Amino acid sequence: MIDGTVVRSEASGRRRVTAALITAWVLVVAMWSAPAHATPPEHAPCCLKVLTYNMYLGANLQPLFGVSDPEDLPGIVDGMWAHVKQVDFNLRAVAIARQIVQAQPDVVGLQELSVFQTAPLSNPGQLTTEYDFLQILLDELALQRSPYRAASVIETFSSSLPSSTEWIRWTDRNAIIVRDDLPPAELTTANPMGARFATPLPVRIAGTTIEFTRGWASVDVRFQGAWLRVFDTHFEAFHPLVRQAQVGELAALASYSPYPVILAGDINLYPEGQRPMDQPAWDLLTGAGFVDSWLESRSGLPAYTAGQPDDLNCTLASTLDNTVDFVLHDTDGAVDAVRHSGDVAGEDPSDCTRTMPPLWPSDHAGVVVRLLIDKP
Repeated sequence: MIDGTVVRSEASGRRRVTAALITAWVLVVAMWSAPAHATPPEHAPCCLKVLTYNMYLGANLQPLFGVSDPEDLPGIVDGMWAHVKQVDFNLRAVAIARQIVQAQPDVVGLQELSVFQTAPLSNPGQLTTEYDFLQILLDELALQRSPYRAASVIETFSSSLPSSTEWIRWTDRNAIIVRDDLPPAELTTANPMGARFATPLPVRIAGTTIEFTRGWASVDVRFQGAWLRVFDTHFEAFHPLVRQAQVGELAALASYSPYPVILAGDINLYPEGQRPMDQPAWDLLTGAGFVDSWLESRSGLPAYTAGQPDDLNCTLASTLDNTVDFVLHDTDGAVDAVRHSGDVAGEDPSDCTRTMPPLWPSDHAGVVVRLLIDKP
C-alpha cells in the first residue's frame, strides 16, 4: 500500500493555498519596497530568540526513487527502517534538547519531525507508534528542566511501505514550539495555522506514482506586547521549479500577515548569490521584503548548516559543507537582528550524543539568532 493520505486540521483546510492567492501576491509585491535600517546594538533589550533545526528523519529516501520492481521494495524498506533505528532519535533527542536548553530560544521551528509506525502485513490499519519525534523531544526538554510546548504542528506527508515483515508508515511534520516557562505577559501564542503546499513533487516508486508533499506551519506570537507571525517550513529539496512554486506560495501567505513575519526553516536554498538556480526563489523572498537575519547579525556568509553523514558518525570530523537553514524576517525596522547574535547549534563534536558510538544530533546544525522587536 503506497498512499499520500494525511489528516488535515480544520485550520489547515481553511487555509488551503490557491493559484488566486499567488496571483494576488504578485500584485502586492510589485508595489512593495522594504526600507533598510541599521542593525541594533549587540546588547539591545527586548529580544526574541529564534532557532530553526532540521531533526533528520533518520534515513535517506533517495534509494526508493530508483525502485522499479515491486519485489525489490521490501528489501529497500528493510534497510531504511534498520537505519532509522541505528540513528535512534531517542538518543539524538537528548543531544538536541541539550542544544536547545543551552541556546534558550523563545521560539523554535522544527522540520523532519517524523512519526514512524508499524503494522502487520495482514492488517495495514493496525498501527503501533514506534517513534514520535515531537513528543520524544518535548519529553526530553521537560526532563532537562526547560519545558516547551507545541504551538503549531502540520503533517506534510504520510505513506506506508511494505518491509519483509511488516508495514512501515512514515509521517513527516513541521512544528513550532515555544517556551512554556514564561508568563503570558512575556510570551503567548494564538491562531495556529498550517497546510500543504499546492505544488508537490511526483515520485515514481515501484510502479506507483505518489505525490511527495511539503508544507508550512505558522502561529501568531505576542512577545513583550508586540505581535509577530512566525512561519516554519521545509521547501522541496530535489526539484528547483517545485521549490520555487512553494516559495511563491509562502511569500504570498506572508504578504497577507497583519504583523511582521519571521520565517524559520530548512529552505533548501543556498545563500543568495551562491547558486544560480536558486536566484528566482530568492527574488521572490527578497521581493516580499525578507532579510537574512544571519547577514544582519554577523559579517560574512552564513555558517555551514547541512551535510553530516547519513549514519551521523561523530567519530569523524564534521562534514557540514553547505547552508540551507535560515531565519528570515520581513518589515525591516520593526524586526532587526541583533549584531553578533547569530550562532549555530549542534555542529561541534562536543554536541554529539554521549553514547558509543557517538552520533551527531542531526545531519543539520541549528541556526539561532536574536531579533529586536519594535514595540507598538
